Amino acid sequence: MRHRRSGEGIAGIRGSRRAVLALCAAGMGLGGCGGIDAFAPEMDDIVRPSQLKYEETNLTPTALADRMREIDEAYAEPRTPAKVSLSLETSIASISRVNGHAALWRGTRACAWLARNLSDRSQREAFALKGISMGREAAKKASTNVESFYYLALSLGAFAELKGTPARDIVREMRDMMVMAKSLDAKFDYCGPHRFLGLLMVKSDAYPLYAVGNAETGLKHLETATKLCPDYGENHLAYAQALVEEGQDELARAEAEKVLQSMKPEDLTAEHDRWLEEANDILQGLQGS
Repeated sequence: MRHRRSGEGIAGIRGSRRAVLALCAAGMGLGGCGGIDAFAPEMDDIVRPSQLKYEETNLTPTALADRMREIDEAYAEPRTPAKVSLSLETSIASISRVNGHAALWRGTRACAWLARNLSDRSQREAFALKGISMGREAAKKASTNVESFYYLALSLGAFAELKGTPARDIVREMRDMMVMAKSLDAKFDYCGPHRFLGLLMVKSDAYPLYAVGNAETGLKHLETATKLCPDYGENHLAYAQALVEEGQDELARAEAEKVLQSMKPEDLTAEHDRWLEEANDILQGLQGS
């Protein structure tokens, strides 16, 4: 018989960067990166259709390719609010149909990171909203790219986390966008779609108004992530967290041990260090159980 541990409420749902909705690393202020005024969204940004307002650039294909490299380099480790904001600024200035609107999902990616890593809550919410707006436009204009749906779901997740009790439609949109991402590339971001959907279903199972699946299906998604991408520590961490939630302590212990044995992935060194800390916390919490 399954014995569920008490949940943390819908606010406790976590994301693909730290289990489904949350990246808990403390962010630094934007400092000299120009602030968020240039990207400040309206609340209408969370209402369909996308409210994103932008002008397409007339850069040549070669210049656009250079811009995409600049955007990716600014997003690469070591990530700081200033660098990721530069990635976002450059993305907004580089939107073009010539390269399939590739800057839209890159801007959404930057917004999702900023929404989870800044220290100021109002700034985090502003970037979550901007990520939703950019992500919806990306999903419309670049609908064959897994990144469009994946980073939109992460932005929606960041917004849901900040709101604590988000609109039910937001939770369902998170699910729907990640299902689309999974259909395009289930292994994207080290099986991120399975990881995200799994914990979202487990965490929302106890809340009928928000449930977008059930715990059993969620655990299957998480197990699939560990099998398809077995060397990625966050998959084992997410599965361990869900197993703890479901009272399956022995399996949770085994998955937490796998996190400690995992290799540090490229471009995710800071995240990997946090996964190790969280896995140790799980193991300490399971002592004597």
